[in-house]
Amino acid sequence: MQKRIIIIHYKKNKMKINKKVKIAVGSMLGIAFLFFATLIIHIAYMVHKQAQEPFAHVQMSRADFFQAVDSSSALNIENKVKSLKGVKSTYFNLKDNIFIYTFDNRENNSQAIYDNAIKNSGFASSRHIATAKEMNTGCPAMNPNSFYGKLSTLVARVVN
Repeated sequence: MQKRIIIIHYKKNKMKINKKVKIAVGSMLGIAFLFFATLIIHIAYMVHKQAQEPFAHVQMSRADFFQAVDSSSALNIENKVKSLKGVKSTYFNLKDNIFIYTFDNRENNSQAIYDNAIKNSGFASSRHIATAKEMNTGCPAMNPNSFYGKLSTLVARVVN
């Protein structure tokens, strides 16, 4: 008789624990769904019926370096590029040896900037020219196989 009572008591406690676990898992899944839905709504809002950009004349270019560039040399290259006419901003990714710069295409062009400030920097480099396939992705810098690349493409197809 006592053994039967212990088994019944054990089953009741086990059922309470299972119910708490189910509630916790359900809550976590619900929160994750809400965050995901918020992200989708935000992306949809940002890409739906985009108007002409106010700075349509500002373009971005990239130079790939084939060898490691130290921080002082990177700073010198950045300063050289910034001093050129029309250059708006620069960013040197030392980890990946990639240099990115934006410029006003009414005042300068990517090839001239590369030739005047990057080509003769003493480091082997080349101008990155986006392929037609990269241009069709909307952002040649985004990896189309990454999670964000796939998500952005999916949302853009649904919204537009």
